[in-house]
Parts: sequence; structure tokens; C-alpha cells
Amino acid sequence: MATVSSALFAAVNFVYAALFGGPIDGSAWDVKVKQDGFFHWGSKKETLVFHGGKLVVAGAVSQGYAPTLYEARDEENGTAFAAILDEPSREAIEWNGHINGDRISGIVIVRARDGRVVRYAFSGERKS
Repeated sequence: MATVSSALFAAVNFVYAALFGGPIDGSAWDVKVKQDGFFHWGSKKETLVFHGGKLVVAGAVSQGYAPTLYEARDEENGTAFAAILDEPSREAIEWNGHINGDRISGIVIVRARDGRVVRYAFSGERKS
């Protein structure tokens, strides 16, 4: 029963975001994305845009991913968000993060079709 209510709640949030945007709609963010692990020193710059109830990841769009609906909810210390970039011919990419004021941080999980999972951490600030 809890699963059904969770799914219904998520569906309502997605519909709300699609129709009205969410609490972070209309914002853009510059982030640095770094693969988890000791031997991964480099990072990659990325731009996230929340607009019209959808998350646009600039680098992902150039790779063929379309903007996707995102879910956002206000919390005590900011706003949490989640989105999944899912194209049939590509790997699924999950963005889960938290925004507090002008700062953003979170985790990106890339799920390869062969079952491999690669985790990245990201952090950044509101784009000026």
C-alpha cells in the first residue's frame, strides 16, 4: 500500500512540475561533476537549467538526451530535486540534489545497460 501511495505522490509532483514548474523553476546552475573514488581527480563543468517543469542538462542535450521532468520539494533547509534522463538508446542518468540558497550539490548515478553503475558527486552555485 505504501508503494502505491508513494507512486501516486510522485505522479502528482511530476504533473505539478510540468504544469506550473516547481520551487526552483526558472533557475540555472553552474556545477562541477566529479566521479566518486580516490583515483578520480578531474572534474567536468556542467550547466543545469530548471525551466517549465523540466531539467535541462546542457552537456547531456549535446549527447542526445532530451530535457526531462523533475520532481522538487521544499525541505527545512532548502529544496530537494530528482530527475532521470532516460533515452532508449542511451544510459539512464539520475540527478538527485539539494539546493540551499545559492548553492547546489548532489549525486549523479549513471546506469549502463550492461548493469554497471557509476556514481558522481556535483556541487556548484547559481548561474549569474
